[in-house]
Amino acid sequence: MPVDTDPSPSEPTDLPAGWPRHWTIVGVGGVGGLYGGRLAASGADVRFLARSDVDHLRRHGLELRSPWGDAHVRDLAVAGAAAELGPSDVIVLATKTTDNARVVAQLGPLVGPSTAVLALQNGLGIEAPIAEALGVPVLGGLCFVCSAKEAPGVIVHQDYGLVTVGEHAAGGVAAGATARVAAIVAAFEAAGIPVRPAPSLAVARWKKLVWNVPYNGLSVVLDAGTDELQADPATRALVEALMREVHDAAAACGHGFDATFVDQMLADTDAMTPYAPSMQLDYRAGRALELDAIYRAPVEAAAAAGRPMVRTEALWRQLAFLDRRARGTRGTR
Repeated sequence: MPVDTDPSPSEPTDLPAGWPRHWTIVGVGGVGGLYGGRLAASGADVRFLARSDVDHLRRHGLELRSPWGDAHVRDLAVAGAAAELGPSDVIVLATKTTDNARVVAQLGPLVGPSTAVLALQNGLGIEAPIAEALGVPVLGGLCFVCSAKEAPGVIVHQDYGLVTVGEHAAGGVAAGATARVAAIVAAFEAAGIPVRPAPSLAVARWKKLVWNVPYNGLSVVLDAGTDELQADPATRALVEALMREVHDAAAACGHGFDATFVDQMLADTDAMTPYAPSMQLDYRAGRALELDAIYRAPVEAAAAAGRPMVRTEALWRQLAFLDRRARGTRGTR
């Protein structure tokens, strides 16, 4: 998956009054269910586009179990196809990146004159293909959260939850505090969701990789949760080495940040409720792993910048083998 290099729609001088008025949440899992449910509970006009559980969600609504307060959101507007819904001001893409090509190709009926996409997804190279396919502004959101779908219509939020929002700009340059970012941040705040703007989406995505690269991958390769990886001296040292490799690669790619961020991520994970990262859950369920966005894209970007990510690439190759073997596709790249 390439690093973003395409042009993106220009930033308008203003937005329609009250923007965003309508939201469509694509994917009702741990991320889409939590944040979409909180928006709906706050009174926002929210529709859900779900691949499964459509009838259950229509009949029973969405149950949120969260340290922010439990909620049961009923009378949801839920569809199984985008054609059943009208245009939306914000399309929140909360599916896994492994499914982006298929999902984005189906979102045309949701696009109107004021539409923007907010991709709540991990990794690099996400926004550019969406902008090209839909011809709308695209923002990215990085969710530092422990949340998962426990059962149809039941979302269990264990810990954290901060969303960092930034706007995509050509070549990964910092878009700054755009009007769309400010409006989405305000809407999240009104729903009780912790949120902050990112002056540079590219920097924010690299910073999220500091956590994603070690914990997602090692949880699969070593079959261990975050608490186990933190407690053992050998795995903790490997986690930190991977984190610092991501930090150094980001700097080489022109998206650097302070090295103390690594220490912060280690401390935050020490304080975290024991957690099975989403990649571990995907592996156990036989679902495709998000290897292109979380591993391939940063490894290739860093190599092009003259800073090989040796440890990260080794972890990626191991994950690729396990992914192919688990899904019966060994022998393909």
